[in-house]
Amino acid sequence: MDELRELVSIVTKQKLRAASLLTVKALQPGPLSMRLYNLIAEGKVETDEQAMAELYPGRAKTVSYQRIKKSLRKYLVQMLLVIDLNLPHYNSRQKAYFEAYKNWGAIKLLLGKNAHQTTLTLAGEVLRTSQRYDFTDLALDMVRTLRLYHGSIEGNLKKYEKYGKQVERLEKVFYFENLAEDLYTDLVIRFINNKSTKREVPKIARAYFNRIAEGLKAYDSYRLHFTGRLIEIIIYTSVNDYKNTIAICDKAIRFFDNKPYVANVPLQVFLYQEMVCYVQLRDYPRGRKAADRGLKLLEYGSFNWFKYQELLLLLSLHARQYQNAYTIYKDTIRHRRFKSLPGSIVQIWKIFEAYLYYLIQVERIEVPEGETVIKRVRMMRFVNDVPIFSKDKRGLNIPVLIFQILYLILTKEYDNVIDRMEAIQKYSSRYLKKDDNYRSNCFIKMVLQIADSGFHRAAVIRNAEKHVKNLEGKPLDFANQSHDIEIIPYEDLWQMALDSLENTIYKPRIRKKKTASQV
Repeated sequence: MDELRELVSIVTKQKLRAASLLTVKALQPGPLSMRLYNLIAEGKVETDEQAMAELYPGRAKTVSYQRIKKSLRKYLVQMLLVIDLNLPHYNSRQKAYFEAYKNWGAIKLLLGKNAHQTTLTLAGEVLRTSQRYDFTDLALDMVRTLRLYHGSIEGNLKKYEKYGKQVERLEKVFYFENLAEDLYTDLVIRFINNKSTKREVPKIARAYFNRIAEGLKAYDSYRLHFTGRLIEIIIYTSVNDYKNTIAICDKAIRFFDNKPYVANVPLQVFLYQEMVCYVQLRDYPRGRKAADRGLKLLEYGSFNWFKYQELLLLLSLHARQYQNAYTIYKDTIRHRRFKSLPGSIVQIWKIFEAYLYYLIQVERIEVPEGETVIKRVRMMRFVNDVPIFSKDKRGLNIPVLIFQILYLILTKEYDNVIDRMEAIQKYSSRYLKKDDNYRSNCFIKMVLQIADSGFHRAAVIRNAEKHVKNLEGKPLDFANQSHDIEIIPYEDLWQMALDSLENTIYKPRIRKKKTASQV
């Protein structure tokens, strides 16, 4: 079903109507297959079970259903070659890609029919497009085709040697492209996703980069410089060297800016990486500049647009541009596609919502009268939700736990804070000992001192001093942690927490022991 849903999202009803009616009739499958198409296109079914129930109410016809699924899939794949993929929001490279590969398919069919003259014309067009837009694999296939024709059929030595030299050069470019891609993927899957081996990353990344350095100097390939610079970036991001990371990003951006076309994807990636660095450096002006340029390259409401908004909001919070962060939040969640985002992304925005609510309560954000974008009832549920203390969720758990405790302290629900301290202490000792969570560990120890000091402001400042110094000794721009763990820098949160305390000792309520009859 996922495969069909993907195809239907590309071969839309509008595109089918725009295609030739004669062609559609020649290819169109049976009525049940087209009914299945309509059910998927209109969002009425999401699973095979739901689709089968609609097509065969009260009966389970698995074999028949699989047959019409196969028929619909075949039809949609055929229609990919018929419909116009050159939509206005595609950039010139994307349009060239679709057109070149459609012509490539035609060339392969023509070769099978020994239609050499038409093949020569199309191959020349595809080669010129491939050279302009850096489609190395396609260019290599075309020069091999042309070399074979001029060498074995026409017998033109001059052209045979001309295309032979191009084959030799493109094979070298293609080798370095594949090597860079393979090394980058190996680096990501073996080391970046495995925190236990993180100390090895800089050394391995540099060794990998050295293997492709020769190719980067010799060739200006899109694919080679994209993955090659990503490997080089990892050398520095793995040791939190944000200034050198920005320098590499700038180098990559200049390279792709010099292309005769707009290289959307790499520019988006390197601008995004610069934004991550500016979050850690708390450099709002330059981070905003990178964000503004990146957003111009994105389709409004696309998945990457939401990721940019996410990072821009984080940048605003780190730079204390709280009102701006609130505006970004409103613009993002009001987008019609927000609810269709993956659950993991929506969860991040729920955490943003919680911190913005906290900022509203401590009067760092001013909300227009009557506006209820962030509802108190929803926030109360968030405060009372118990995070799942598991290894795979600990990245999200940290900001959730911190918000909950700070909010309870702000609202002076001190008994509730005390009740939660033991669980937080256990969580901290179990998950936050490693270097990549050092700042979080320091901050939670600071928060624990609030309850231990009876919520007395002066006593808290005195007793937490050691942990505050430890936190200050590991500033954010040197911390070995993910950029999205600290929603608001801990130094700023600590000051807000202190501002919510008074110089009065709080005495916890005395709990009555249950009698035997109550147990």
